[in-house]
Amino acid sequence: MELHNYLQVIRKRWISILLVTAAAAVAAFGLTLTQKPMYEAQSQLFVSVKGGSTATDVTQGNMFAQNRVTSYVSLATSSRVLQAVADELELKGGAAQLAGKVSASAPPQTVLIDITAVDSSPGQAAQIANSAAEELIKGVAAVEDVSLVKLSVFEEAQPPVGSSSPKPITNVTLGLIVGFVLALGIAFLREVLNTRLRNQEDVERIAPAGVLGTFAIDPSVGKAAIITQSDPYSPRAEGFRQLRTHLSFTNLGGGSQSVVVSSSIPGEGKTSTAVNLAIMLAESGTRVLLVDADLRRPRVAKYLGVEGSVGLTGVLTGSVALEDAIQAWGSSGQLHVLASGGSAPNPSELLGSDTMDKLLSRLESEYEVVIIDAPPLLPVTDPALLAAHASGILLVVSVDGRTRKADLVKAVGNIEAVRARLLGVVINRAPAVKGDHNYYDYRPEHDTRKKRSLEAIERPKVRHGGRRW
Repeated sequence: MELHNYLQVIRKRWISILLVTAAAAVAAFGLTLTQKPMYEAQSQLFVSVKGGSTATDVTQGNMFAQNRVTSYVSLATSSRVLQAVADELELKGGAAQLAGKVSASAPPQTVLIDITAVDSSPGQAAQIANSAAEELIKGVAAVEDVSLVKLSVFEEAQPPVGSSSPKPITNVTLGLIVGFVLALGIAFLREVLNTRLRNQEDVERIAPAGVLGTFAIDPSVGKAAIITQSDPYSPRAEGFRQLRTHLSFTNLGGGSQSVVVSSSIPGEGKTSTAVNLAIMLAESGTRVLLVDADLRRPRVAKYLGVEGSVGLTGVLTGSVALEDAIQAWGSSGQLHVLASGGSAPNPSELLGSDTMDKLLSRLESEYEVVIIDAPPLLPVTDPALLAAHASGILLVVSVDGRTRKADLVKAVGNIEAVRARLLGVVINRAPAVKGDHNYYDYRPEHDTRKKRSLEAIERPKVRHGGRRW
């Protein structure tokens, strides 16, 4: 994943990241409230040696004291000293109880020893620290030559005013950091384990072809499949005009072009894409034939309102002449439709036959562009067989989560297996992004004014008092 992929994951899952981070901070604060306040007191010892008459003796004495400090620090937390402290203060548990409460350290390059004691009682903490200092002095005197080395209390421990722990600000800050890191880890893990197509980047990483068109989620598509007719200046209609332009650049050899429109699985929008693309091509003056080759679930006749019982199956079986099966659609006369025809028990055999190959060659000689609505690639082999004889295949991919990445990988593999040409990919149901061109109304200004005028006329006027007039 590149940097922009990570940023995209954060932008997509920012709510869950924020919730996990906040939950961790609240948990840290709650844990802080349950902790018992602890107090820390510290006493300090000074280690001195007998001075000499010369500067050399003084230097050697200081070095001797510093070397001894390291050993004394270890002795301060020894079981012998801690047991003596427990006995003096009459603490239950003995040295074992004080093992986690008493610590000792020495500031670098000094002959000082700091003894720190922690307890739930501030007075008790001070008593433990002072007692540990006294017991360390006694212990050293028992094993060390006091004529050379002397330990003395430089500063006695005083009962602390405030508690040393818990620290609410520190704990909450740490909770925020840990929660944020954990939230990022969960978000990226979910992204890695996510097997469904959610955006254009997912498709581009799998499909070895360019994206010729992108269409955002549009609830109105279900009500009016032919969006190019119901709302010719909508962002979706403009998207099909762009798709028409981009498709023309795939015709490198010039001449007529036959395009198979398919998808990985059912329900990705291949039929509506094929129908609207054919209409847009016809609007530009191109002579177009739209063929419904989805013999199992034909939809073209229903979308366009033409006769569907006579069509491709009759032509392939020889029961209907091609001229009688083709129907004109629209006022321009540029778009013709070859419906699926009656149901056939052997769709794959018909579409993969030599008869279909010859029919496709004939259609290419009579029309500039032949758009073929084919079945999905994964359930059947029909579209791959058609694509092998056509100019190429246009793959419609829905990125609303219904299609798995593995489905697209397998679909691309089926296309490559028959050595068909993948002309490009059409992204369907992409998440709308605020600020994208799809948000802008590009209708002609006079149409917009006319619509506003009609709304003003149709809107009932109301007098004061609530009466209409």
